[in-house]
Amino acid sequence: MQAKYGLAAALLVAVPLSALTAQTFTRGEAVPTTLPLGNKPGNPIQDMPLGQRLISAFGERPVFSPKGDRLAFIGKSYGDAFEYDMSSGKIRNLTGHAPSEGYLRVHYLPDGSYLLLGPRILGKTREETRHGRIELFWMDAQTMSAPVPLGITVFEGIAVSPRSNMIAWSQVKAAEGDKPASTTIFTGRVLLDGQNAKLDEVREVITTTECFVEAQDFLPGDKGLTMPCYGFGKGPTGVETKVLSVDFATRKITEYPTPSTLYNEVEGIFPDGKRTLVECAQDRSKGMDLCVLDLDPKKPRYTRMTNIVQYGGWKYGNPVVRPDGRLVAAQVGSADVTDAGVGQGIVLMDLAPDF
Repeated sequence: MQAKYGLAAALLVAVPLSALTAQTFTRGEAVPTTLPLGNKPGNPIQDMPLGQRLISAFGERPVFSPKGDRLAFIGKSYGDAFEYDMSSGKIRNLTGHAPSEGYLRVHYLPDGSYLLLGPRILGKTREETRHGRIELFWMDAQTMSAPVPLGITVFEGIAVSPRSNMIAWSQVKAAEGDKPASTTIFTGRVLLDGQNAKLDEVREVITTTECFVEAQDFLPGDKGLTMPCYGFGKGPTGVETKVLSVDFATRKITEYPTPSTLYNEVEGIFPDGKRTLVECAQDRSKGMDLCVLDLDPKKPRYTRMTNIVQYGGWKYGNPVVRPDGRLVAAQVGSADVTDAGVGQGIVLMDLAPDF
């Protein structure tokens, strides 16, 4: 099975949690205004630093379970969802029991059941499918029943509260006449009833025309949300990115400064809500690393975590932090892929206690 998915299938060795090394990642130097590619020889998947290990030679978009004992991920775009057991190192297919057009993302609700993002009906092109036909589904924790559609389409990803069944998502409205394109952020709650689910308490949070925003992570107490801001056709490589948050009570949007010369896409938040991981790159089509940003709008500390671009042509992506704050999961793979979010393996990175 792994051979059809992965760049590094021959390297796959299931690594249980008990095999953790003593070496851990620490916060590096401040992020410079340029992140040039290197020409270091070798393969970074075969030559990983201490404290980092490949747990699956296929897969993308990992997420930790509420207890941190499992890790779900997508095998490949428009494929099945899988789950890695942190104790045994075993991987199982979560969605192979029910016919589908495949999925792009998987998430956990606090009770261990799953949310899935994927198309019910494919569009005429991959772009039409990705931007207009991605729906939200719920699946029971025992993976016994077929995923249940929740009746909404979403732009890119969703945010899921670690405390309740509250979720957030965005929808895009295309430009019409003199009206520019806009993005609206919504929140809602997933109500469960046995093997069924529905979406309730749907509320509109904000609508913006400044850029396209995506729901990323809830802030402490579910009082707000972090959001990447995409300005297509702008910036040094055709996409200008900003790190934003929105306060649900005031609807105020806050920007956390990052170098305008770089691609800076906000990703997984730390449990304390004071820091977040960021995909950082000079040109993400040629290489991308992981950085850490303090959520301080006045003077945020922005530091580098990894340096895979020293090899040239490689990238990390979609990093998330385990609920105890001691472990990061991310996807790894070649940078020259055609679609966003594509990964070719899942890695774990141990964090130092004072990270």
